[in-house]
Amino acid sequence: MGGPPRTPGRVGARRGGEGLQERLEASRAGRWLLSAALAFTVGSVVLWNLPESAIRDLAVPVVEPFVNATGLDQAWNLFAPNPPQRTYEVVARIDYADGSAALWRSPRNDRWRKWLGVVRADRSRRLWTSTAAWIAEHHDAAGRRTQRVELILRQRDLPPPGSGESPPPWREDGFYTYEVPGGGSG
Repeated sequence: MGGPPRTPGRVGARRGGEGLQERLEASRAGRWLLSAALAFTVGSVVLWNLPESAIRDLAVPVVEPFVNATGLDQAWNLFAPNPPQRTYEVVARIDYADGSAALWRSPRNDRWRKWLGVVRADRSRRLWTSTAAWIAEHHDAAGRRTQRVELILRQRDLPPPGSGESPPPWREDGFYTYEVPGGGSG
């Protein structure tokens, strides 16, 4: 009832001037930039979700940092027509300076499952040292110094759904060994 009439096109504008979004949308260069960002995002999601192919193999290294950073890195191959037929687990054998050893398993939750899918891949070699160093650091205990951490990929085939078959034993392959700097020294 009272108060000044609203000016069309200014709904939601900040007092004292236009916001960044309004300035981008108002300029030709801004609209082009927003369109390019949208096209890159849509294109990245499409390329990321392509079935295994030469095109996907070429595209993944380009779009992977973007889809990982934005959380758009879902893997739809979990669903039909070809659900996974093998299950994986990454464990770490921790060797202590006193000659004892322990086995580390990642927690069983969605965040760690996502990590597992990334860290086990050869293209993620850059993560292996920091992963093993983190495990070593978090498993040092008074009197037990971590000397070595071996990352191990465990895998086994899954029986067909509804078959009643038990899964076969795990196959284990050590894929990275980290020698702790100064490991074993008190």
